Amino acid sequence: MGFLDKTITRAKATAKSTSSKYNESRDASKITSQIKAEKEKVRECYETIGKEYYRFTYDGDASHKDCFGDLVERINVSRKTIEDLEAQLEEIRAKGQEERESIKADSDAKIEEIEANDAEAKALKEQMKKDKDDIF
Repeated sequence: MGFLDKTITRAKATAKSTSSKYNESRDASKITSQIKAEKEKVRECYETIGKEYYRFTYDGDASHKDCFGDLVERINVSRKTIEDLEAQLEEIRAKGQEERESIKADSDAKIEEIEANDAEAKALKEQMKKDKDDIF
């Protein structure tokens, strides 16, 4: 009976751990996509700044200067958003790891309990056999 109980306990723990990892991966994927989108916004702003700077230096026209402040502000907002998203991503990964460690610890505790019960049952069975042998 102990082998079956241990196998069932391990299977349940594996299923819970897999589910936890899937949920973590799903959430991490969403945040990673958001991070990539923000990085793309930053790249586009840098590209626009480069083009405007080139026009400014080539044409000597100072009217291009006005757009720099807006672009720099957008870059700063995107960089802050990226920092926040990366912090969320780290938090999700840490939470997922903690959850899987908890599942493993619970599973190990249940298996130890099953093994202890098996050892107790085996000892009781041997004691009964010994008592039976002593009677005859």
